[in-house]
Amino acid sequence: MFDFLKRMALVSVFAALLFQPSLAAEQKPAKKLPSSPAEMVVARVNGRNITKENVDSATNNVLPQLAFHSFVSDEKLKTIRKNALETLINNEIIYKMTKDSKPEVKDKEIDAKVEELRKKVPQGETLEKVLQRSNVTMAEIREDFRKSLVVERTTKKKAEEFKKKAADTVTEAYMKDYYQKNLQKFKEPEQVHLRSILIKADPAGGQRVWGEALKKAQDVVKHAKGGEDFAKLAQKYSEDPFAKDGGDMGWAHKGSLFTEIDDAVAKMNIGEVSDPVMTLYGYHIVKLEGKKPSVQRKFDELNKATLKKELEAKEFKGLWDGWVKEIRSTAKIEYVQADN
Repeated sequence: MFDFLKRMALVSVFAALLFQPSLAAEQKPAKKLPSSPAEMVVARVNGRNITKENVDSATNNVLPQLAFHSFVSDEKLKTIRKNALETLINNEIIYKMTKDSKPEVKDKEIDAKVEELRKKVPQGETLEKVLQRSNVTMAEIREDFRKSLVVERTTKKKAEEFKKKAADTVTEAYMKDYYQKNLQKFKEPEQVHLRSILIKADPAGGQRVWGEALKKAQDVVKHAKGGEDFAKLAQKYSEDPFAKDGGDMGWAHKGSLFTEIDDAVAKMNIGEVSDPVMTLYGYHIVKLEGKKPSVQRKFDELNKATLKKELEAKEFKGLWDGWVKEIRSTAKIEYVQADN
C-alpha cells in the first residue's frame, strides 16, 4: 500500500523514529518482529496491503504530537483511525486512476519537500541517518513525495470542479424550491420573555442543603405571588447573572432553556409566577412576561448569501461522496482484520 503515506509521517514522528531503529519500509525484508505494525495487514486495495503501521502514520498526521493522544478519547481516536484508513484506501485508488494522466511534478517541487523534511531533523542528527535507521532510501522518499503530489493535485482539481458545479447549481430558483420543500426549517420557534430568580444549591450538598434552598425559594414565591415587585425580589434574592437586571432574561426560543423550565412555562399564562423549579443549579422561580408564537419566515426575509453557502456545501458534499463511491466501486477492497 502507498509507502509514501507511511514515510511522509516522518515529518510528525521523527522523535519516534530516532528511538525505534527497527522500523522498516513496508516492502523491505526488515528486522521486524512477527505481528509488528508493519506486518499487520488491516486492509487490501487491488492486492496492495495497508498495514497497521500505515494507519498509525496517517493518524499521526492528524494528531502530529504523539503526546496529544492522551487527551483524545478512545472513541474519538477510533473514529480518527477509521477515517485515516478510508483516506489511505481512497488515495491508493485515486493514484491508480490517474495512471495514464498523472499531473506533472517537477524535481524542484520534490527538492522543496525534502528540504522541509530535513528541517524536522532533531539537532545532532541528519536526514540520511534517520532514513537509514528507518530502512528507507532517499530515492523512495522522493518517489513517495511525487506520488503524494499527484494525489493532492488530482483531488484539488476534482474539488474545484465540484465547487464550480455546486455554485452553478444553487441558483435563486434552486434556493426557492429548497425553501418550499423545507418550510419547517425556516420556521421561527415560539419565544418567551422571562424573568427569573435562582436560589442556588450545591449539587453535592445533600438533602439538608437542598431542603434549605427549597424553603427559601418557597418563601420568595409567596412574596412574588402576593404582589411584590418581581424585579426587586430578583435583585434582592437571585443568585444568577440576571439579578442585576431584575431577573430579566429577555426573549428565548422554546427549547433553549432547561427542560424543567420549558415544561413549567408551557403551563403558564402571561403575568404568572411559577412554583420553585428544580434544576442542576438549584431552584428557579420564573415569571412569564410575554409570548411570541411560532412564525414562518418568508423566502424574501432569509439571508440569501448564508443559505446559498449552506446549499453549495451540501451540493459539493453530494458530488464528492458520489465520486468517491464511484471510484471505490472500480477497486477490490478487502478489510482483512480490525484495526485495534
